[in-house]
Amino acid sequence: MASSGADPPYGSPGWQKKDEALRRIGTNAIPTLLKMIRAKDLPPAVLKVLELARSRRLLSTRYRYASTRNEEAQYAFKVLGPSAASAVPALIKIYERDVSPSSKRCAASALGSIGRSAQAALPVLSKDFTHTDGQVRFDAVTAVLFIGGDPKILVPALQSLLKDPMHEIRGNAAVALGNLEERARVAVPALLETMEDLARSGDNTQKGLVEYALWHIAPETVGKPLVVEEATPMLADGATTETLDVLSNGERRTFLPPGRPAPCVAQFWSRQPRGSLTLYRSAGPTTNAEHCLGEYEVVGIPPPPASVNVSLLCVIANRQIILCARDNNRPGFLEVRRVK
Repeated sequence: MASSGADPPYGSPGWQKKDEALRRIGTNAIPTLLKMIRAKDLPPAVLKVLELARSRRLLSTRYRYASTRNEEAQYAFKVLGPSAASAVPALIKIYERDVSPSSKRCAASALGSIGRSAQAALPVLSKDFTHTDGQVRFDAVTAVLFIGGDPKILVPALQSLLKDPMHEIRGNAAVALGNLEERARVAVPALLETMEDLARSGDNTQKGLVEYALWHIAPETVGKPLVVEEATPMLADGATTETLDVLSNGERRTFLPPGRPAPCVAQFWSRQPRGSLTLYRSAGPTTNAEHCLGEYEVVGIPPPPASVNVSLLCVIANRQIILCARDNNRPGFLEVRRVK
């Protein structure tokens, strides 16, 4: 129904009635939707005869092209989302059958809309990462972006797309890697190279997507990192051994617990983080031993009444404790400085 060729037209009262009916029917609509998403047009010669008959008013009904039916089913699967998981095996078969470019594209999108429950589709989707048709590659990686999966399998496959000739494919592959967060750290060098390449080409949109991915995987590589502690003693055998707490606005809470594998990232989130915060490294609740790591503040936050939406991240990597900040309302990285 997202197509401009939808009947009734997308957004019209008639379309809204169909949309409401779909939401009421729910998963009972899946058999019909599968027929629609694998629909294929009649032979061109037959279509020509039908159009001629309609132009001469010998036929009153308009032929509904398969692409319209495909797209209406695609929209319906978007509405149903994860509740349509039972359709995954059939959608995989439709995707592999490749009855038309439209059907294949809509099947990929439907699998993406189902999300994590569609992980059985990852082998067939990732196989198309090397397809000669750029649109097929784009549809496959976009579906994988929403499905997610095992980083050991996905990271190498997605990393291979960071050199794709289509910038949009690079951007979506980067976002998919970003969704895996620190589990995709092995891809950081390739992401940095891709970001520089996109910057040289002037494609700031796709460059921004790669930057977004790096912020979620290794924020210290793109932000304005402040090293809080060099050679921190709170690491042993590749994991945190102490608790890292934050005191802000009179409230103290755990930023990073012990036992977190490093490198690791924790996010302190507040919509109004205008004040300072203090970090403490503590051996745990059973001991009074703790070490104050200092008081810090984020620089460049606009004063009231401006709205504030800042992400403050703590990174433990390369035996360092690092703070990074980002302004989500006004895209850009903020400086963090030590107050005392």
